[in-house]
Amino acid sequence: MSSVRSANGPNLRKSTLSDSVSSTFVLSEAMLRRSQRLQSNGYYGSQEEPLISYKETLYRIFKRRRPRPVPDNIDQDTVEYNTDDRDTVDYNYDDFVDYSSDSSRGLFRAIKALGLLVLMLALCFGLIFSIGGLKIDFSTPFMSEYLMNGHEQVERQVQELQRELMDLRKRIDFLLPVRDRMPNFALEELGAKIVKEQSSASYLSEQAGLKLLGLTLIPAKPPCVSPRVVIQGRAPMVPGVCWSFAGSQGHLTIKLPHSIAISHVTLGHISKMVSPSGKVSSAPRMFSVFGKRALDDSGVHLGTFVYDENGEPLQTFRIPDDKVDVIRYVTLHVLNNWGSREYSCLYNFRVHGKLA
Repeated sequence: MSSVRSANGPNLRKSTLSDSVSSTFVLSEAMLRRSQRLQSNGYYGSQEEPLISYKETLYRIFKRRRPRPVPDNIDQDTVEYNTDDRDTVDYNYDDFVDYSSDSSRGLFRAIKALGLLVLMLALCFGLIFSIGGLKIDFSTPFMSEYLMNGHEQVERQVQELQRELMDLRKRIDFLLPVRDRMPNFALEELGAKIVKEQSSASYLSEQAGLKLLGLTLIPAKPPCVSPRVVIQGRAPMVPGVCWSFAGSQGHLTIKLPHSIAISHVTLGHISKMVSPSGKVSSAPRMFSVFGKRALDDSGVHLGTFVYDENGEPLQTFRIPDDKVDVIRYVTLHVLNNWGSREYSCLYNFRVHGKLA
């Protein structure tokens, strides 16, 4: 026993010396690694050990895996159980396929989706075949009542649409009168012309140019406005820009550019609001319209109409259906006016219809 102790004595001294040297080195290294800020704040004690300790708390981040059955071809010895967590089992996956890989999961989902698609197609085909062999009896009270309700609903919708269409037409008529939606064949730009040989003479008023003792020595005659202004389609109509003829009766013949089946005529005069005197006594009151196929033919009476002095400036009149005829010449014959005995004025005259 003594020999053994003496033999081991030097070894024990060497190990103790080496341990003290290593601890001194570690201590000195730890002292070198200390933070002066922590040391000044009293982080280290008298034994050069930290006085503050932090307790670490572990939290589970991932869900636990359910235990999976061990395949038959895997030896039980290759399975490693975790004693700390009895709900989890670790396998040696080197010997078999990893069922939790992304490729395996994608394949499984694809197979599942394909199976659902096949099932839905089968159900759809079965439903179609079942409906194809089914006959619906529309004579039952339920089906007849259903059809009647649907028919009434459609009729109400059609009536609502018709009312909306009528309202829209009224608005369009208000914004755009009928005369503006029909062609005007008595228009100079289209080729219409005034037949002066079969028209009344223009009115020339004699205004005093030079008077002496109440007697007119040199009359001053204003320039005469040509009857062409009536078929030039001026808009708006300006007071004084009109063709006038003497008295309350007169006529004007127009040659149309084409033979037409006449349907309407429009007569225009300025309104009382625009007139400087506030009156339209020179406006035609009752007038007649005649039509001719040729200039030498006897005119065909197409109708007699009355122009309303309190109405719109442009007033349209319809030719009776029994008097509609194909014409090339139109004659406007003014029978009287609204009070002026000196002269009558025509601002605008239009002829509407269709090409013959």
